[in-house]
Amino acid sequence: MANQATVKQSPAATPVKVVAASTVARQLNETKDRVARRAYERFESRGRVHGRDLDDWLQAEAEILHRIPHTVAETAANFIVFAQLPGSWSAGELLVGIDPHRLIVLGERRAAVTYSDSSGAHTESHVLPIVRVLELPVNVDPARTTASLANNTLEIVMPKARP
Repeated sequence: MANQATVKQSPAATPVKVVAASTVARQLNETKDRVARRAYERFESRGRVHGRDLDDWLQAEAEILHRIPHTVAETAANFIVFAQLPGSWSAGELLVGIDPHRLIVLGERRAAVTYSDSSGAHTESHVLPIVRVLELPVNVDPARTTASLANNTLEIVMPKARP
């Protein structure tokens, strides 16, 4: 985490909706349920042999969720997260949940995937979810938090809470 950083928002940045973390709890729980179902499927496919719970869970997460590499910066007034989104996202496909101690980034978009085999090509639509939950090292002011998207970089500026 850098001690000195400037808040730079690209002039081409598009605002992203910021809501209370409790507002995104349902979507976050739905995603966790999808991962849990997939982990259980992996457990069943291995003959219901116990002892690899964590491996099943981590593999399920890797199959369902897409990583969001991010960097963090801090100024005297703000805590800032820069998240590099995989693929091409629009601001309308993202939602930022914030409370004084936690940041949640959720995204979901549909992507068409074309498969080819001996019978020809066919296209399927898949949902590509992203989820990132960060526990914040400082208290922030959710009411003044802003988020914007430019060139697949999500920038979230969280003003520090006043003591």
